[in-house]
Amino acid sequence: MFKLPTMRGGSDYTSSSSSSSLDQLVVYGGTTSLATLLFVQLLTPADPIGKSLRFLKQLRAQEGSSSSTTSSSSRGCPADGTAASSTATKLTSGPTVASSVQSYETLQAAATSVQTRNAQYSQLVNAYYDLATLFYEWGWGSSFHFSNRWPGEGFDEATRRHEFYLAGMLDLAGALGRLRRGRGEGKELAMADVRILDVGCGIGGPMRNICKFTGCDVTGLTLNQYQVDRGNELCRSDPHFVVHGSDEEGES
Repeated sequence: MFKLPTMRGGSDYTSSSSSSSLDQLVVYGGTTSLATLLFVQLLTPADPIGKSLRFLKQLRAQEGSSSSTTSSSSRGCPADGTAASSTATKLTSGPTVASSVQSYETLQAAATSVQTRNAQYSQLVNAYYDLATLFYEWGWGSSFHFSNRWPGEGFDEATRRHEFYLAGMLDLAGALGRLRRGRGEGKELAMADVRILDVGCGIGGPMRNICKFTGCDVTGLTLNQYQVDRGNELCRSDPHFVVHGSDEEGES
């Protein structure tokens, strides 16, 4: 057994004692991490276990996905009691995760010319968002933006408050008034007749919350089909929303 030198006279100590201390430290760290995880899971709304299980499920689903046609918008709107049929969320940059990673790394490699990268920008963008969106959702939820948090305020609560604040800054009541003045006599207009466009909507977290808060018709626009499909999937799973025809409205 390898012996370590002592600082001064006395019996030598061996690496076994160091290994034992390291094992104890690892066990202590693992126990502390598990206790912290259970504390957060049971006493906060964060749900790290549920989110991680969903994340792993989505990763497995991605592995078997095939490429799909592209489209560029998803729409959230007030519920009318109907629901669209379910569709699988598929990769748009390749048949598998491995091929998407390889495509992205090839286009980002130093040996790849700027001209080649620009010529294949659609593939580059899709490869990035196909792979990154799932991690965004795991860590951030469905709203991919920052928001300040007040003392005692949870992450999700701060996100919703920030989005409601943005909705308040849009002067939607004023927009409805202008619509009514422009329409004149006839059909009575409501907030559902006010239309909002969310450019760069991700998977639609802000647009869904703003639609719930205001009752307006909100259309989300994103350049990645994976995000379109995932956003529409979340709309279908929310009883407040129904997805209107967003297929073939554009190309990413």
